[in-house]
Amino acid sequence: MKKALAILIALLLTVSLFACKDNAPETPAAPASETPAAPASETPAAPPPSAPASGGGTSFVFPPHGPVGWYSDDVDWFARPAYKIAFIYDGASATTDLLDQALQSWSSRVNFECTSFNANSNADTFINTMGVLAQQGYTGMVLNPDATYIDRVIVAAEENNIKWLPGFVPLLDANGNPMCAQESLGVKYQADLMMDWLHDVYPSYLGNIDTSKLGLISTSQSVVPVLKAVSDFCIQIFQERYPEAAGNAYEVDTVAFGFDANGGYDATAPFIAAHPEVEYWFVVGSIEDVVQGACRAIDAAGLTDKTVAISCAANLLMASWKTGTDTGCYKAGVYYSMEIYMEPIVCGIIAQLDGRATQETLWPEWKDPGQPFPVVTNASTILTVANYSSYDAYVEQYLDAIANGQTPPTPPADR
Repeated sequence: MKKALAILIALLLTVSLFACKDNAPETPAAPASETPAAPASETPAAPPPSAPASGGGTSFVFPPHGPVGWYSDDVDWFARPAYKIAFIYDGASATTDLLDQALQSWSSRVNFECTSFNANSNADTFINTMGVLAQQGYTGMVLNPDATYIDRVIVAAEENNIKWLPGFVPLLDANGNPMCAQESLGVKYQADLMMDWLHDVYPSYLGNIDTSKLGLISTSQSVVPVLKAVSDFCIQIFQERYPEAAGNAYEVDTVAFGFDANGGYDATAPFIAAHPEVEYWFVVGSIEDVVQGACRAIDAAGLTDKTVAISCAANLLMASWKTGTDTGCYKAGVYYSMEIYMEPIVCGIIAQLDGRATQETLWPEWKDPGQPFPVVTNASTILTVANYSSYDAYVEQYLDAIANGQTPPTPPADR
């Protein structure tokens, strides 16, 4: 179960996501089976506004790249011998495979050799491997430990003079502060992307409806805090945006049913049957398999034309779109390129190896004055059937633009 939950956290950054303490709602949603969710008590602050976000229509804004920790850094990547950077991870998953591939793709751009190692959920193996690889010259590392032994990882990195950054692990202390410089997809940002998209497009799918009869099914997994946080924010946004329907915002927790499509179906089917007073539905969630299952329940209840759904991640949707399979009410997913995600990680590690930065001074444009380390939020895009086929071309154009010092393109429009 522990390993499964670790993979689910990685999926949120597919499902990605972790955040600083200011990104966690303080008032939890009430269970869907009894009462509508209560609004969260705080709205976390976004990073300093400077440049518009990429894709999705969200109001979240991104500062322009600062002077250190990016491919645009004023440095000759090939004026030195190649560094050696290792990727060590607690357990294998589809996400770690993608991270490994992205790391390799960056090696030729910024001049480093790389290797990877799977510690098979063994803390001692993870720590020992750090030391062994450091002795072999791998003094830069992307580290994906289990959060339960992160303190040992930090000590081992210091003892072996390793310059490192995490891959997809939320490394926060008990107060929610980052324990190191890190990258995130942003809990509140992901919720904003999904809810903003639904607000913008629902008339195209549902028509000019009476929004007092609109409801929200926010699929959730309460045992995984970052997954529940996304759900809570979605509920909060819905209640603020549609006060006339605030009582129709529900958390549907799938923990008792499972984290897959069957769990989504089994949790949602009896729920919608119990709420005939809601005529139209938004469906959201962090795990695409669960959202897919929830949409099947919607379809089975004959509510396809009265529902619009979106999830974090879009792999299942893209597979369906490529084969021409009808996805019913499931219309969109939040998506991002792992290769683009890896840019600040590898460039940040090299900046440390060069002596140009420390974890405290990386990405100054992303550092909250009240926190010890910066947390970069990676831009995501809404993928729909209208733009998914052009996303790969956008990634190539983006990488080509930053390689030539040009302004990166914007993601393809989702409608």
